[in-house]
Amino acid sequence: MLMNRAEHALLSDIMTTKVVTLDITERVEEALRLMVKFDIGSVVVTDKQRPVGIVTERDITRAALRGDSLLKFPVRSLMSRPLQMVTPNLETHAALETMLKLGVRRLPIVDGEKLVGIVTEKDLMRWVLRMFYEPNPPDEIRALVENPQIEALAGRQKCPNCGRYLDECICVRTSVAPPEE
Repeated sequence: MLMNRAEHALLSDIMTTKVVTLDITERVEEALRLMVKFDIGSVVVTDKQRPVGIVTERDITRAALRGDSLLKFPVRSLMSRPLQMVTPNLETHAALETMLKLGVRRLPIVDGEKLVGIVTEKDLMRWVLRMFYEPNPPDEIRALVENPQIEALAGRQKCPNCGRYLDECICVRTSVAPPEE
């Protein structure tokens, strides 16, 4: 990834351009399936392809703690709105400040009304590392900031039903622990 000096990086330099979206009429269950499938913590909600909200793992967790049976709910009932959005020409440090002020972990990026990317806390952590080690990051740091798919997989167990990692699995588990006597 090339950019003019890291401290002057624009969001267009660091944003994720493949944004997972879901129509406002879809159900929470589909949002969760997309989050698991793409190993992400949020889905941008759209109405006629225009971003109108975001549903996050935290939104779903809070609803679940209220006791809601939420899988069949439409995502519009849980999504965070109004959606805080920024443009791709915003400087990265300004996006970080915005996220801290608003208390959000993700900022969808729009050009006009068109969704063109998203910037997350992970994107910003990579930018901070890049800035700290510029101009000659060690190889292990370079690998971290240039490969957004790195994650610690060691020791993670897989689900016997679907083969996914247990912390990513949402299949119905068929085995039930025997009652204690």
